[in-house]
Amino acid sequence: MASYSPLRKILMICGLMLVLVGPLLMIQVKIDERQNRARLVSYEISNQFAKEQTLVGPLLMVPRVREYWAAESTRDATEEEAVSPRRKLRRDLDCYLPDTLDIQGNLQSRMLYRGIYGTPVYQSVIELEARFPTEWLQAAKADASIVSSGTPLLVFRVGDLRGLVERPALRIGERTLPLVEPASMPSVLQGGGVVAAPLPEDLSGPFTVRLRLNLNGSTSLAALPIAKETRMTLRGDWPHPSFSGLMLPAEREVSEDGFIGRWQTNSLAASSAIDCLQSDGHCRDDSQLLRVDLVQPVTGLLSSERALKYSFLIVGLTFAAFFLFEVMRRVAMHPMQYLLVGLALAMFYLLLVALGEHVDFVWAYVSGAVACVGLIGVYLSAVLKSKLAGWGFALAQLIVLGLLFGILMAEDYALLMGSLLLFAALAAVMILTRRVDWHGLAQRGGTSS
Repeated sequence: MASYSPLRKILMICGLMLVLVGPLLMIQVKIDERQNRARLVSYEISNQFAKEQTLVGPLLMVPRVREYWAAESTRDATEEEAVSPRRKLRRDLDCYLPDTLDIQGNLQSRMLYRGIYGTPVYQSVIELEARFPTEWLQAAKADASIVSSGTPLLVFRVGDLRGLVERPALRIGERTLPLVEPASMPSVLQGGGVVAAPLPEDLSGPFTVRLRLNLNGSTSLAALPIAKETRMTLRGDWPHPSFSGLMLPAEREVSEDGFIGRWQTNSLAASSAIDCLQSDGHCRDDSQLLRVDLVQPVTGLLSSERALKYSFLIVGLTFAAFFLFEVMRRVAMHPMQYLLVGLALAMFYLLLVALGEHVDFVWAYVSGAVACVGLIGVYLSAVLKSKLAGWGFALAQLIVLGLLFGILMAEDYALLMGSLLLFAALAAVMILTRRVDWHGLAQRGGTSS
């Protein structure tokens, strides 16, 4: 009988686990490579169709020149320093916010693909209505430092102007305001997705601005709550929305047919968003937005990556089962046989990645599991010279892979289920080996030849 040392066998198993690190890491590298390719395709599609859209406005912005006095020091002929006030001028762009802002949006979404990778895009019709008070007129009369005021501008920002299917129209009552060409805007407003129109000179009281946008975008739509009272309702046919930003919708409905989200906030609750507006009427902090993202369901690559994290657990349980079989049945298995079975399990994860790019993850998982477990069953039936033992191991392996699938599907309970699986495996080992004479096995292993 060949020598058998449990300690030597355990060390051999640990060494084989380290050998299998190489193939499993290569699979992880391949997953990373495919995920990077998917992100690149998503970026390219968004860059060519239209990027994420962010709505800011309408705002009322008035170019003004103000005078102020600054202290300046001078020296006379006796080199004595004297401080005297100097009158200077400063150009400002005053920003006035609406009292109320109402946003109504409807999104029609679809997937655009490049090869096997794609990203969600949408076509939307958005209607905005903003009511402005007369504070901007009163402020101009009360501020004695104002030397002159330019033409007041109604300013609106979108994240990507290429998404505008048609030229937007700003309306006050029945009047459509002409848009200012970008080159004619104040320099601080040029670029950055600005749409601006001059305010009619004959307005002397409160007024309401209406704006209709036919807007394309990708992956998300957001708006900045800038009014004293902001209400926003977004409807879409995408079944997997994610609401984020400054606050969640006060009401929301999500189904397989789409979603409805309703936000309502005021200047007290959204003070941080209002403060975020800088002198150019732009806020670059995404956390201040009311936002909906068109989230893709868990992809095959992401599920494969999560499954790969459990690879050493699966291989370790398989090797532990082989070790118990050797101890209980007094049968020795060669390290090469351990290694080939381990490689077959590694092949399961590679098949999972490859198939998951073309078919649903469930079918990829079932196909890869059946193929690799079948291969292991055929191999072990010959190695152990027993179809019952070989296919028994294969069936046990299939059960473990089924439990792993349950862990992957139960995201919130994955840690709990994984811990219970490990506890059950340890308990089984301890119960099965509770009467094993390890000292006797070691002594026999050291004296037999």
